[in-house]
Amino acid sequence: MHPALIAVIVIAVIVIVVIRRFRGEPVDAKDLAVSPVILLAISVKDLWDFDHWTAANVVFLTVSIVVGLGFGLLRGASTVLFSREGTLHQRYTAKTLVVWVISLAAGAGLHFGAQFIGAEEAVRPMTLSIGLSLLGEAIACGWRGVQTGIPFSWRSSGA
Repeated sequence: MHPALIAVIVIAVIVIVVIRRFRGEPVDAKDLAVSPVILLAISVKDLWDFDHWTAANVVFLTVSIVVGLGFGLLRGASTVLFSREGTLHQRYTAKTLVVWVISLAAGAGLHFGAQFIGAEEAVRPMTLSIGLSLLGEAIACGWRGVQTGIPFSWRSSGA
């Protein structure tokens, strides 16, 4: 699949998720885990055969992992968790939007920084940064959700 098409699809999915979460939606453990796992699996597949591990590539990949997880954890910590109809729900806040904006700016900075230090395009998959960010958010939101004692939603596959 063409990288530009993948980018458009990923951006569309993110926009839909952000809109839904600003409105408030149930916290479903499956939903928290599936997207990051799929995106990270794609990234690992892309990186698996890469064999040109220069210092710049290793440094960039390491920084990307820390930044992606870090912003995801911040975003997950900025959401409001609440009970509705006996199950756990989440809602993004203005703080969440600020974290999104800063993380996008950090991603752009990483992109230009990678070019500056000579990190190769192969160690900069968009699926990795988004997957790590979603994983961080899932960890923070999931952990906080478990601490509330409110049961997670168990939506049917048709919901």
